[in-house]
Amino acid sequence: NNPFIRNPHLIYPGQKVAIYDGRIELLPNYPEGETPPAEKDLVVMPEPEEEITITTNADLRSFISDAALKRSGMIVDTVDNRILMTKDDVVFVQMDDQMAQIGSVYDLYEVGDAVTHPHTNAKLGHKITRVGSLDLNRAHKQVYSGVISAAVQEIERGTILLPHVEPEEDIVLRRADSVINGTIIAGQQRQLSLAQGDVFYVDMGTDAGLQSGNMLTVVRPRTASELGLQGDNVELPDTLLGRALVVKTDTSTAAALILKAAEPIVRGDLVYTETE
Repeated sequence: NNPFIRNPHLIYPGQKVAIYDGRIELLPNYPEGETPPAEKDLVVMPEPEEEITITTNADLRSFISDAALKRSGMIVDTVDNRILMTKDDVVFVQMDDQMAQIGSVYDLYEVGDAVTHPHTNAKLGHKITRVGSLDLNRAHKQVYSGVISAAVQEIERGTILLPHVEPEEDIVLRRADSVINGTIIAGQQRQLSLAQGDVFYVDMGTDAGLQSGNMLTVVRPRTASELGLQGDNVELPDTLLGRALVVKTDTSTAAALILKAAEPIVRGDLVYTETE
């Protein structure tokens, strides 16, 4: 009923408003016992600059960059000759001493297909799948030992360890400082097309200035129709595909959650940061 209010976050729970015939006015919060001013003295409050958050519980670890893979730990052996391992088995791990924390929990991942850049074919990393958890409990001369505390499928030698991180469910929106351009390099698992609620990965990260909470616009270069009348130098505007929120960053890559999609989004589509 108030089409002139374009910002859906203009009012929020707990805020006081005065409702009149044909208009509303935002009221300041007065201490208990203090009398608010008369209607003629009311002043329309400026738009509140409250913190806007978006809640997500998406799996943000289905891709790992080559740089992060080199920093990960790895299961190298177990106490016997069994091929597959499961819950309560003792295993031996090689990992960087700075990463190793006795008594800490680590997530176990199976390394899958390599991920290459859709335009340059440069190798960027791998798809990964979570297979369980491990409690690190002892240091030895060249390796560490731990106990598999959870297994969602069979675990083999070569499984990597990453520090357990609770998913960041509430992401605070942050305006990007500048326009950063990138490319979608992968989706989750083996998805060929992505839609609202899916996560994709891009070839830019904190080194480029990208931050968790930045908004991304997803576009696809528009191809001229066969009947189009244009010269070789005429560029058509990109096709707008949707909007996404950066939810996890690494140095050279990042994960983003699709908030809105006008049509299926695929690997190779382009993204850029929103600065307004």
